[in-house]
Amino acid sequence: MARVNVERAYFTYEAFVFTTVFTLLFMATNVFMIDYRNIQSLVSSQEPFMILILAAILVFLYKNARISLSPLRKSFLALWGLYVGSLFLSMMIADHFVWTEALILLMVTAVLFYRVPGRLVVYLIISALISLPTLLLIDHTLNESGATLVLVFTAGLLIMTRTNRAMIFYMLPTFLILNLITTSRTAIITYVFIAFLQLAWINLYKTPVKQKKWFVGIVTGGFGIILLLFGRTIYQFFVGSSLSGGGFGWNDFTSGRYILWTTVWDNKQWFGEGHTYFDFTDLLHAHNIFFDTLGRYGIIPLILFILVLGAVCILSMTKYTLGILLYFGAYIFIGMFEYNYLFMFVYFSPIVLLFIFMAYILTFRENQSDMEALRPDE
Repeated sequence: MARVNVERAYFTYEAFVFTTVFTLLFMATNVFMIDYRNIQSLVSSQEPFMILILAAILVFLYKNARISLSPLRKSFLALWGLYVGSLFLSMMIADHFVWTEALILLMVTAVLFYRVPGRLVVYLIISALISLPTLLLIDHTLNESGATLVLVFTAGLLIMTRTNRAMIFYMLPTFLILNLITTSRTAIITYVFIAFLQLAWINLYKTPVKQKKWFVGIVTGGFGIILLLFGRTIYQFFVGSSLSGGGFGWNDFTSGRYILWTTVWDNKQWFGEGHTYFDFTDLLHAHNIFFDTLGRYGIIPLILFILVLGAVCILSMTKYTLGILLYFGAYIFIGMFEYNYLFMFVYFSPIVLLFIFMAYILTFRENQSDMEALRPDE
């Protein structure tokens, strides 16, 4: 996949300072989100953490970047503005306006105005990777921890050397941590799929025929051996647990999520019902970014949310930004089963990376346009 280059210029005093700051912030938020030693009882809200992280990003951008108002960015900001405006309107209609939530949305909007330097992306990715071991402090498994690791792992591919050796040393520890911190089927499936795509990219794209044959042979043989030795266990873990005496059940397959989704859908409104949109009992949230947006904010914000995600995915469809497109894809797929958007049971590093990638994609497209404008007419 495409990479964000890590040059020697990044190993500077600035890089050390900002990487350290972001690492400490991500580590602190990870510890908070796993509720290490009941720390959540001491801090009543998550929003201050996100405000602090976004403030650090805006300080960097103010010192090192400039605001851009290109036609492309204006168009995207118009769409984003409609989305944010619909959220504000929803919060007022449902009488659940939260000032800290509104401030975060405005800070994200400010970030999207800047032409984001590639080195900021590198600082944030490295910081998110360094912070991952803090997830091991928890004494039980969590789906959200697995989702966090997979998304940070996917972001890390952008700065990894495109070799099999580098991938092996990168995959082994992250996969080990993944199995220690979660039993989430969604996280494990996503991790395996992303790792396979990266290895396929390394071994099949513009490589000698011999290397392609070796890769196909190793993958086919390895897959066969795994199925032979662990096929029944894998089937039971991913599918068998969803079967009951009456056969396959969607509610069992989704671990109780399906009934929540149908309830939210049946109660849908144009501008939602606020933060208490559903009387949750067994689960603390809808485990779906789209149904949660629908229930909390309503149909119109949901449509605009989908358009925003669709726009960034389309903008990422270049051979130089496939890695970022992969991140957006992983975020959307995980978001179908876990809640990893703002303001509720959120691990912060994946969301911060999501917004930075949004701004970086706009910057990348603008840089492409600038380069094309400088080319002499043929």
